[in-house]
Amino acid sequence: MTSYRTDKTSRVILSAIVAYTLGYGVARTTTLRLVGPYETGTDQSYITKTGEAPGAGWEYKVFLPAVKIEEAVRSVPTYLKGSFF
Repeated sequence: MTSYRTDKTSRVILSAIVAYTLGYGVARTTTLRLVGPYETGTDQSYITKTGEAPGAGWEYKVFLPAVKIEEAVRSVPTYLKGSFF
């Protein structure tokens, strides 16, 4: 049986994670965009703030963990392209 305090803490943490995820979703659709390899001349795509250099803007800095996770997930098919799959 969990105590009231532990249950309340888990709700607060879960609420913060959900709010962060929703905020990232809104920022991703409105201000952050994916820059493809055709624009950069490299093999990797990355996410940046619209109209600014990579890493610029407070939105990018606030959502940096989510941006890095999304970039890692997007790079998996490129990484596996040459393997046995």
